[in-house]
Amino acid sequence: MASSTILRRVGFIGAKGAVVPRSDHYLPVLNPATGETIGEAYEVQADDLDEIVEQARTVYESTWRTTAPDVRGELVRAWADLVRAHRDELADLEVADVGNLRAETMGDVDACVRVLTYYAGMADKLEGRSYAPYPGRVAYGVNEPYGVVAGINPYNANAVFVAYKAGPAVVAGNCIVLKAPDVAPLSTFRIVELALKAGIPPGVVNVVTGRGQVTGPLLTQHPGIGLVAFTGGPEAGRAVIRQSARNIVPVNLELGGKSPAILLKDADLRLALPSVLHSNFVKSGQSCVAGSRIFVHGSMYAQVCDELASRAAAVKVGQPTNPASQMGTLITQRHRDHVDVLVQGAISHGATCLAGGAPVTTGDLEGGAFYAPTVLVDVTDDNPAATTEAFGPMASVLPYTDVDEALFRANSSPFGLSAQVWGNDASQIQHLVQNLSAGTVWVNAYRAIHPTVPFGGMKESGYGRENGFEALRLYTQSKAVVWDLSTERPLPYT
Repeated sequence: MASSTILRRVGFIGAKGAVVPRSDHYLPVLNPATGETIGEAYEVQADDLDEIVEQARTVYESTWRTTAPDVRGELVRAWADLVRAHRDELADLEVADVGNLRAETMGDVDACVRVLTYYAGMADKLEGRSYAPYPGRVAYGVNEPYGVVAGINPYNANAVFVAYKAGPAVVAGNCIVLKAPDVAPLSTFRIVELALKAGIPPGVVNVVTGRGQVTGPLLTQHPGIGLVAFTGGPEAGRAVIRQSARNIVPVNLELGGKSPAILLKDADLRLALPSVLHSNFVKSGQSCVAGSRIFVHGSMYAQVCDELASRAAAVKVGQPTNPASQMGTLITQRHRDHVDVLVQGAISHGATCLAGGAPVTTGDLEGGAFYAPTVLVDVTDDNPAATTEAFGPMASVLPYTDVDEALFRANSSPFGLSAQVWGNDASQIQHLVQNLSAGTVWVNAYRAIHPTVPFGGMKESGYGRENGFEALRLYTQSKAVVWDLSTERPLPYT
């Protein structure tokens, strides 16, 4: 591993602002495209976290919960404006931090702005309800914040996930402690610094980092945390549920998927094939909604396999800073090796590799974590390629004979995050839309995610939602008030 100038050394951000402790508890931050050390991140300790949560609670009780909703919205809008103004800086940080293509990363920063702007406008839209239980009494419900909540984010789209968690949480009146991914924390810290610059009081948006198995339990089991929102893998999600149960706090989970992409007989392949392939290779396949199980009608299976393989082989893998690159790097060499083990395991179980299937280590890619875009065929439903989320550039093509078979096999996965349907037969499309076990179904589209549209999973892909009004409500708890207005009534014990 080469060494280079340290771009940033980050500690944690709490009610006292940015703190960089003098300590040995720092983790190296590597550029995954080169293997160079570009930063250091402090692994927060238990006593640090106690102080951060306690001070956030003080800010919540003394200031934030009583701040007028429209004022909270104005502050979040100012935050969004600063993120937009620092677009290039944030993209540069995240490209170095994560290894995604610059164009992809600019899109993530833009999405962060859109999400924050949306929730800024929703700050004063939370409404209660009134009831009429009995004559002489009025009853109404209000939505109240939890207090201090936790948001634990993955590495693949830092800017987006900061907005997904912090946007609805803070406009609803909560303070939030974000856990940035230890392998790629730099852009998250910078975005939170911009929240402070925008005028959001210190202690409202806090950020820590550390290894998941170390820092995660400290946060999810902390008695001062009122809700946990987590995005990550299913095993980590199960651990979060167990840990949060210690204090009986609600959990919002988005746990990835093994999403089907169903190509009907009348699908427009000119549109469908590049789109489905891109859904697998965007962010080097590190996307929870990758359409990695491509179901193709048997009548066009051979044609589709050949064309997908040809297109995959033509994808230019390169440095994420190179405008000519079409796919960047995986997050670490360890993860690249994990993807390769999965691919080789799929082949040993009978799959045939038509494209890719190996790390890319030539030229200036030698020090990175690059993997070739991979297309597998002859994949059975019990093959690891069809059952396991690779979180890498691996697509499997599976033939089917009729729509009901495709539906049954698509639903056979324990995951249920998203699905794609490509075709023109409205009755077949509607049949699939109604019966696919997926939190989102895209028709002749993919990765069409918008701040107004709730996003989340079914089955082992989790529960709860990000985006939309549903996510805003998740960061509040309802309180019922019943008021007896009668002046004369029978009294007990008289």
